[in-house]
Amino acid sequence: MKTYLPYIIAASVATILTRFLPYWLFKKKSNSHSLAYLQKYSGLMIMAILIIYSLKSIGFMPNRNGLLMIICLLLTFVLHKLKHNFLLSISLPTILYMALLRIIE
Repeated sequence: MKTYLPYIIAASVATILTRFLPYWLFKKKSNSHSLAYLQKYSGLMIMAILIIYSLKSIGFMPNRNGLLMIICLLLTFVLHKLKHNFLLSISLPTILYMALLRIIE
């Protein structure tokens, strides 16, 4: 485990830098309409991709996991309608789904 720790730290730092550095560098300098569009709708695009990914794994005859997915998808929809917060709408149903999977199985 000790030999993997430097690699994990390096990968974490690289991931953080590649995700947040462009926002820090170009936040005040860019007036691009396409960048503003991406900033405005990126959360919605991520939610759409996650919903499609979760629905494709349910299939025609939903089992217990499929039922949990449907419940969490409905929670996602309700949270987003009430709070309009993408981070909350994505993270809370995901945490609930993972917790329910561990409790039920």
